[in-house]
Amino acid sequence: MTGSPKVPILVARGLDDRKRSLLIWIVSIGAFCAAIVAIYPSIEDTLTDVMDGYPDALKEAFAVEDLNTPGQYLHAELLGLILPLALAWFAIRAIARDLPSAAENSFLDVLLSAPVSRRQLVATSFVGTAIELAAITLAAAAITRVTAMVLGVDLSLGDSVAGMINMWPLALFFAGVSILINGLRVQSALVSGLAAGLLVLMYVVDVIGRLAPDLDFLRYGSVFRYYGMAIEDGIDPASFFGVTAVAILVALAGALLFDRRDLPG
Repeated sequence: MTGSPKVPILVARGLDDRKRSLLIWIVSIGAFCAAIVAIYPSIEDTLTDVMDGYPDALKEAFAVEDLNTPGQYLHAELLGLILPLALAWFAIRAIARDLPSAAENSFLDVLLSAPVSRRQLVATSFVGTAIELAAITLAAAAITRVTAMVLGVDLSLGDSVAGMINMWPLALFFAGVSILINGLRVQSALVSGLAAGLLVLMYVVDVIGRLAPDLDFLRYGSVFRYYGMAIEDGIDPASFFGVTAVAILVALAGALLFDRRDLPG
């Protein structure tokens, strides 16, 4: 999907055009991560008592067994729900902005009048989104690590990077899903809505599977089943590269559909 030399040029141009919005995301997520880390020293001694008061079902739903370490705390407060959903939404909106919104505003017609194919445009959007996601996660890891170091929180750089970068395949999967939906229908609101709906549905299915052992098999249909707790356990290569491969395959399917459909106007 990225074999043409035009794609890297288009990706570089797209990243340059969106550098302001990317910076806003980096600063916002970085500030949020820093704030959560900054709270930890003041509540560290009370977390065990707090966890003892949580219902077992709640712990199971959010995959939090304890809060004895900074990694467990950050997974509960950041990496278990808030940041994965935020980054997945970023990926969804990035694709919707690049493809269906461009079609609705007739900008896509201008691009396609140049010697650029639809598949190259899809590849540009997918690769650009992947790079932006990597930049956000790595920046968040660096900010988290620096904040922890300044405040004396026992959190290594490796754990910070593992926890943050582990969100990259999950978010990239929803970029692929958005491309697939775009291949069927080009309205940006519909692409965003359906992809976001699938995001929420997959999360809910994963929670249901955790709460009800008899329904655990449902979790195999959710990408969250393969997410894990990398900040504590490290990245699982099979899950990381497996979800990435699925994201690419879904994006390829979307590119083929997009190549064959009529554009509005």
